[in-house]
Amino acid sequence: MLIVGTMIGAGFCSGRELVSFFGSGISVLAAPLCGVCIFLVCVLFLSVGAKIGQKSLDKVNGRLLGKYHFVADVFLLCNNLIVLSAMIAGFNSLCKPVVSFPVCGTAVAAVCAVISCKGAKGMLDCNFAVVPFLIAALAAVCVVGVRSGELSASVGLFRFSVLPVGIVYVSMNMMLASTVLTTLGALTRKQIIWGSALAAAVITGLMALLITAINCTGTHSAEMPLLEVAAGGGKGLYVLLGMVTGISIFTTMLTAVGGLHGYLQSKFGGNFFTAAAVVIAGTMLSWVGFSRVVSLFYPLVGVFGLAYIVLCVRFMRREKKPFPQRGKAFSCKKRARRSA
Repeated sequence: MLIVGTMIGAGFCSGRELVSFFGSGISVLAAPLCGVCIFLVCVLFLSVGAKIGQKSLDKVNGRLLGKYHFVADVFLLCNNLIVLSAMIAGFNSLCKPVVSFPVCGTAVAAVCAVISCKGAKGMLDCNFAVVPFLIAALAAVCVVGVRSGELSASVGLFRFSVLPVGIVYVSMNMMLASTVLTTLGALTRKQIIWGSALAAAVITGLMALLITAINCTGTHSAEMPLLEVAAGGGKGLYVLLGMVTGISIFTTMLTAVGGLHGYLQSKFGGNFFTAAAVVIAGTMLSWVGFSRVVSLFYPLVGVFGLAYIVLCVRFMRREKKPFPQRGKAFSCKKRARRSA
């Protein structure tokens, strides 16, 4: 649920992200391609986290890059800030018909900051509660859009550029998730494989539905293409997708805020100060605008993210430490207490 909730943000749920990367007439084959890449990268990041066993981002990066870990720290923190600003801008854009002044996104970011103070458990609980509804509602909107459009245009044109673009797209999305997945701690190999496979399958299915709906209705030029699809299906569908988009923004924003807040708190301390700094910085960058942030910064993050993935692959190749055994993955604290 955490992986799915992180990936399905305003960019994904609105269709803007897919159009920015793949252009108009997106091939449906992009969905399984990205699904395979998501599975592999999730397995990689969770495996790195299981072997290192650290809850701090800078300590994980220290194992990957040694004394130069600050380079990876800065990159991942900048990525989290970019995603946070996009989510704030996206929420402001979503609420603009009701609240013209851009404050709604900042208010939601503040709520995320409060939840992130509870650590990974707070983020996991929130995603577990809201992501199933998000999946079902988004799928329903896409199905209605497909039925109301031209099926002849649904498959899209296959271009060989889909391959590298798909890899960069997954890299961009997984960079945000990496700040959490590599710090979850000890997981068994079976947990890693099944968790990654289920998350990749869900995202592949949703991505295929989303691409089909956008291709059928030809809404590529809209700032939020899927909202245009929903608008054609009636007021009820439009309101439903508005709710889904808002929830998806919240789940992705929660991961971005959690990564920034966790790192800054470990360095400077003070929950209120670091939370306020994160929200203010994200709000200021959000003034660039949702479409510009997605179009300008997201592809750049994806390209640089490939280097981080290579570092993780390099670490796994040289690291021979076995995975935790079943039943022992989450018993470290209990053993420590018994030993004491």
